[in-house]
Amino acid sequence: MTEASRRVNAGAAGPTARDRGVVLALAMVPALVAGVAGAALVASWRDDLPNPVATHWSADGADGFSAPGFVVAAPIVIGVLGALLGGVLCARSTDRSIIRSVVGVVAGVAFSTIGIVVLTTSMQRGVSDAADAGTPQWQIGCALAVGVVCGIGLAAAVPGWCTDVSDDVGVRPELMLGAGERFMWTRAVSMSAGASVILGVAMVVLTTLTVVLRSWIVLAALVLVVAASLLVWTIRVTVDHSGVSIRGRLGWPRRYAPMATIDHAEVVSVRALRDFGGYGYRISVRGDLKGVKGFVFRSGSALLVVRRSGAREVVVVDDARTAAGLINHVVRHGGPAAPR
Repeated sequence: MTEASRRVNAGAAGPTARDRGVVLALAMVPALVAGVAGAALVASWRDDLPNPVATHWSADGADGFSAPGFVVAAPIVIGVLGALLGGVLCARSTDRSIIRSVVGVVAGVAFSTIGIVVLTTSMQRGVSDAADAGTPQWQIGCALAVGVVCGIGLAAAVPGWCTDVSDDVGVRPELMLGAGERFMWTRAVSMSAGASVILGVAMVVLTTLTVVLRSWIVLAALVLVVAASLLVWTIRVTVDHSGVSIRGRLGWPRRYAPMATIDHAEVVSVRALRDFGGYGYRISVRGDLKGVKGFVFRSGSALLVVRRSGAREVVVVDDARTAAGLINHVVRHGGPAAPR
């Protein structure tokens, strides 16, 4: 086990009650405050606004209108929904990387959306007919910038805590088998709760943008995300004397490494967001795993297969030590002899 792993194991694992309180405050309070402040500001302009108010624009100008009460209530509704979504998603996870992403994305979307409502409404003050109001330009860009800055700032404010690392990490195990003994090791791997949280947030964001922007491009992106998620939601990893197979429940994706092409196998520690930048079939661009490709559906101990060509492939899976031990036995001693 590496020195870094020893240091992590020496600390308390997981967030403390105080950390949890800070996380929930960061996930919920800013969105609520932004919603109330936005609604109060818009309400103070109510006598200066046209009736109805423009709430949607196309290339030809305003083409969607709503009552003034709608734009007053909208920031509060957005703030409450953002706070509830952030609170529920953060309450289900202990992975700091996931929590930071949830806090940042939820806050960014809430602040941007509230900002768009407030700024596009402010440009209609003193206008008798909302159809005469110009198409918002810098207002939307400014709102998006505010959302990005606030999201990054709140994500950075999430406190840190230690996470358990298995004692198996960083080893190249080998299991001894009897003469003629045959084996087949198999495990199914599904998207973790953390990955589901990130995916859920992405779908909420894309669905919101689809409704607000009425864009077929955003709709196509949403459909693509859903289809890709269904394909790789669950995979099965199988190790036998002939090689290592990874296959999706629907038959794709599919990867196979014959034992003759494998140099050895290791057990490594994977942090999905830090090392691979997300979930699914990924490639690492930093750290000791730089250049490694593979299936990352969660953080934790993973099976790393090193090919004789130098290529490295990883899959985060339960009982990775046993799988690596079986692979190393076959690579060193050859496949089991046929039973007599």
